[in-house]
Amino acid sequence: VKDITVSIGRTGVLTPTAELEPVFVSGTSVARATLHNQDFIDEKDIRIGDHVLVHKAAEIIPEIIKVLPEKRTGQEQPFTLPETCPVCGWDTVRKEGEVALRCSNPHCPAIEREAIIHFASRNAMNIDGLGPSIVDLLLREGKIETAADLYYLKEEDVASLERMGKKSASNLIKAITLSKTAGLGRLLFALGIRLIGAKAGETIARHVGSMDRLLT
Repeated sequence: VKDITVSIGRTGVLTPTAELEPVFVSGTSVARATLHNQDFIDEKDIRIGDHVLVHKAAEIIPEIIKVLPEKRTGQEQPFTLPETCPVCGWDTVRKEGEVALRCSNPHCPAIEREAIIHFASRNAMNIDGLGPSIVDLLLREGKIETAADLYYLKEEDVASLERMGKKSASNLIKAITLSKTAGLGRLLFALGIRLIGAKAGETIARHVGSMDRLLT
């Protein structure tokens, strides 16, 4: 374990990840493995510098099975998730009954970035061509702040971005426009409401019929 890094998800959850010396597992090279939460780290006593045994859960997701304590040298460093968000600096909080540690800032840039990426994802609004790198460009250049701002973009806004030409800009604007027909179920899922997954979104959409009825 070379290092443990922390990322912030769209719900504000801090997720630790082990940065590994690359190792070949189940047909591919693995250099990172999720550590889930602080309880997982504490339970397995994972430290920076440890030698660990890695497998792929369901042959897909790299996961640390256990630490190899016999290989410790005494230089290993225990790890604790930070008390402040590494992105915005706000306090992190752990709600009673939850294992997750969250950023307390609802407008944390990391949360807003992940929310937009989720909004555009295949199972949500399915905006073809709007991946993380394009979202980062749009945010960095001040073209958008939230997912709603996507629908105010013009072709020239996108074409002016680095590595984006007129054709790419036209295709992205068309994809954003097309997403308006995705349906209420997908929209509810795309909004990232806690406990509203893709299936729940479709169920609610079938029940209420329209956004107007939902809002009233």
